[in-house]
Amino acid sequence: MRNYSIQLVQALCGLMVTASAQAQLAQSDFTAGTDGWVTANNAGATTLHFGDFITQKDAAPEDMAFIAPASFLGDKSSAYRGKLSFEVLSSQFPFVPSRPSVQITGTTLKGPMTLSIDVAAPVRANIFYQCEVLLSESMPWEVVGEARTPTANEFKQVLGQVTELRITGDTAAASDEYFGLDSVRLDPAHVRVFFLAGQSNMSGCNDVRNVDPSWQVPTERHMFYWDDQEPNPGFLPLSPGSSTASCSNADPAFYFGPELGFGRELETLYPDDQILLVKYAVGGTTLYDDWTTPTGEYPDGGPMWNQLLQTIDDVFLELGSNNYTYSIEAFVWMQGESDADRNYQGNAYNSKLTNFITGVRTELGEPELPFILGRIKDAGQPHVAKVRLAQQVVADADPWACWFDTDDIAFLPDGIHYDAPGMIELGRRFADRLYVFLDPRGDVNRDGVADIDDLHDWTKNPVDLNCDGAADQIDMDIVIEAIRADEEQ
Repeated sequence: MRNYSIQLVQALCGLMVTASAQAQLAQSDFTAGTDGWVTANNAGATTLHFGDFITQKDAAPEDMAFIAPASFLGDKSSAYRGKLSFEVLSSQFPFVPSRPSVQITGTTLKGPMTLSIDVAAPVRANIFYQCEVLLSESMPWEVVGEARTPTANEFKQVLGQVTELRITGDTAAASDEYFGLDSVRLDPAHVRVFFLAGQSNMSGCNDVRNVDPSWQVPTERHMFYWDDQEPNPGFLPLSPGSSTASCSNADPAFYFGPELGFGRELETLYPDDQILLVKYAVGGTTLYDDWTTPTGEYPDGGPMWNQLLQTIDDVFLELGSNNYTYSIEAFVWMQGESDADRNYQGNAYNSKLTNFITGVRTELGEPELPFILGRIKDAGQPHVAKVRLAQQVVADADPWACWFDTDDIAFLPDGIHYDAPGMIELGRRFADRLYVFLDPRGDVNRDGVADIDDLHDWTKNPVDLNCDGAADQIDMDIVIEAIRADEEQ
């Protein structure tokens, strides 16, 4: 047996990402033995434990492969958009004619399905190379035997009931050749969490069948949690049917809020990430008393405030039970129509909203959490001007808050709720405002880089980058400063 070098060299294998401290779903480091890994093909060659990794000797023209033990099998749903990482070694160079690959087999509604992806081959003999592959349909995985990419739903189903995980590698058949494996980890996805809350225009008062049929199809790649199901099934695919407003009682399975348009835009913004949308909205509620944070008059806070806190707790418990790590990205707010009905409520909206934003950030432990609100339309309420002004003033005074107009979004005949196309547009506008808080802030064309193209685009179509309600010289300066900062790096 050869005396292998254990130098670690990082090489691109599907997708390289920075290692995180998250709790893995399964791991084999081979410090004490083979950890239950066995060989496949290769004439039943023996799995050899060599120091702190495993190898097998080439015994036949078949591909050499290792099959994972039970700890890597079963329900691994939370690995969707997570990663599989490992280190591979070959004593033979060049690594031809085959390439290393990963195969995952699971049970789907169609029956057993195997997904396969090639990874980069080692470019030197006797050195371990690190590989990390994203467990997502966005990577070049292929359904074995069908020569096509799996759908998001199929990928999730395979990971929901994994029956085999195989890491394959071989070069030319040679009696003195070895294939080695080390440091195998299966990690859950890191989840970007967005909270959506408010009253009926967040809940939704129109039917998804009034827009393009594509909006009726669940978005399998996003997770969705909303707090009006008993018992609550936890994280589900993003789909219509989440409205709790009284206007949806006729056919609630088809009613929806801005989450659909919002979620669709997030697919473009975060193409490789796992997204969780958490929605808690109740029609007809006021910020003055229902959503109020604790005050002298409401020492424990309003009922909606307390239910929101319970929803937050439930979501974090669910994330933890699935070993997810997560980052809280933004809080989205569509509310205020009911407060515009009373003078004292309109007068208090400024202070109530300020306290609400502070309370949300405190509870979530994110003092600079982006807070995005849609300014309500004037639907004829007697004190709507006070609420609209308060929403604008509070957001303008807060560097981590942003508001946008909804004045041009169409109402239903009831004169206060947005119609179905308008609800899609509302979600898109919430997502559009996220760009205000992303680095670099001068990336007008959203290609991930602040450069001269962004300045050209801004001069043709000025964009409000600091969310003060005006696209002006201050915003152009943001673009220029971002370009200079990028050039200095």
